[in-house]
Amino acid sequence: MSFWKKKTEKWVESPLHNNWYQSSSYFLSSFALITSVDEEGVTSIGPYQLSFPFGVIERREWIVISRRGSNTSKNLLRNKKCALNFVEYDKKHIPNIVDLGYPGQAPEEKMKDCTFELEDTPTKSFVNDPERPKVIKEAFQVFECELNDNPDDFHYAGTEFTEYLLLKINHVHLRERWRNNLDKGNDMEIPNMPISFGFRNANQFWFAKHKKAFWLPTPENKGAKHDAVMYIANRLDEEVTFTENACKQLTGIPKVFVKTALKGIIKEAKSQGITTIDKAFIEEVNSKRQ
Repeated sequence: MSFWKKKTEKWVESPLHNNWYQSSSYFLSSFALITSVDEEGVTSIGPYQLSFPFGVIERREWIVISRRGSNTSKNLLRNKKCALNFVEYDKKHIPNIVDLGYPGQAPEEKMKDCTFELEDTPTKSFVNDPERPKVIKEAFQVFECELNDNPDDFHYAGTEFTEYLLLKINHVHLRERWRNNLDKGNDMEIPNMPISFGFRNANQFWFAKHKKAFWLPTPENKGAKHDAVMYIANRLDEEVTFTENACKQLTGIPKVFVKTALKGIIKEAKSQGITTIDKAFIEEVNSKRQ
């Protein structure tokens, strides 16, 4: 159902309340179920909608906005370890996800009626670490992380109610089917992750499931032409040259990113002692980035 009736309907300003993204507007996203370990060695689960990729090139990081003093926050500040679990949509788990997010419960109380099953970390070197949390058995994807509290990397004071936690991603684990799915190209599927619209009307948590995902091809004739790529590429480093066929593999890159992409490729080539970048090397680099 759409509430859109008139194309000329006027704009009306919405007052900026606290938690403005859900009280003054509409915002939807997936969410992470974060597992962490308390002082008694109990793994508990905290659902977090306000959690997003942060460092994505070279540094792999995740940012979490947490209620100050939450179980997850206290555990992370103490032992600096957690796991972000992502599940597919299953309506029977949604009420429990709401329960797991209710503040003020001790971990034992929170986990007593949990509908999720926990299992040991898939990282063998973490199994004997009592501070490493278990992961959710029903998850299709897990990011194992540690807190980066170095103020030179990130500092945001937050408020008396919120904390901003920067997580370094140690490992990404996928169930085998979903890991293999990443290599399927046009036949790739997208997991049916639940969607949250947040907490509204003082007593409602809103969720949805999405329809089957679809893809669109990269726009044609908008990237740099291969001869233009070649002109730039062979003037960046006198020790490294690009073949014409290599440059033809790079024509889909938006023009504003061409030089940055080329510098990254040159850096990778030099690290391997390669002085001539050909089509095969570009394909190798691309396969690592997919």
